[in-house]
Amino acid sequence: MAYLKFISMSFQRSISYRVEYFLSVLNAFLYIFIFTSVWSVLVPESAINGAFSKSQMIAYAVLSTLIKASFARNESLLASRVKSGEIAADLLKPFSFPLMYLCDTLGASLYQLLSRAVPLFIFCYFIFDIHIPLDPTLVLRFVPAYLLSFILFFLLSFLISSMAFYFVDIFPFWIFYAALITLASGAIIPIDFFPVGIQKVLLITPFPYLFYFPTLLLLGKPLAFGYDEFLLRYLILIATMLCLCAFSYRGGIRRLTIAGG
Repeated sequence: MAYLKFISMSFQRSISYRVEYFLSVLNAFLYIFIFTSVWSVLVPESAINGAFSKSQMIAYAVLSTLIKASFARNESLLASRVKSGEIAADLLKPFSFPLMYLCDTLGASLYQLLSRAVPLFIFCYFIFDIHIPLDPTLVLRFVPAYLLSFILFFLLSFLISSMAFYFVDIFPFWIFYAALITLASGAIIPIDFFPVGIQKVLLITPFPYLFYFPTLLLLGKPLAFGYDEFLLRYLILIATMLCLCAFSYRGGIRRLTIAGG
């Protein structure tokens, strides 16, 4: 029940910042407007050799942006507690701090999904006339991928946040991470547009599994491998990230020193 309360508190906290909500919706819409405008000029009307057609590319730009907008970033929670020393009190409380971090992020993400992604999707569906295959099978295949991509997104954020145990300022890590997300996750440029060699390298990293593959599933585009192998790759990446997060977090706790009283 304590963890459900963390989700509820995070959701309610997100509701209270109304100005931030409207600015975030405007920001997401501007991203969508810019991307759809660019792709509508650059991409031909019909698909060539299995590539994206103009309508598919516009739909891709909308969907990938909305999936990204539905994932809450909670990058300062752990770092601020380590810097202030509050983490010492958190470790004495009868709950797991990483699970609290997950629940806090989950609550904020639920809010962003319901208040930003869903309304913007309905709005963009009519404004940009995007075409999405309304197939229940695609939706059933998309939901597990979406949930797994959220877990992977959270683990990547938690790993970088845990660097606060080892470095005074982790802002450069977040800048580097944001650059990788921009270039390698498919949030802006589909992986198909990269050279084949770079595509093969990216497929062994977690980044295309954040936004690129879930968006392809919604569009009904073929994946580079079967769906079962696709889910297995998610599980392998998540297991790897869990080990890295546990190693970094537990190592940081062991070397943690709180000065003051």
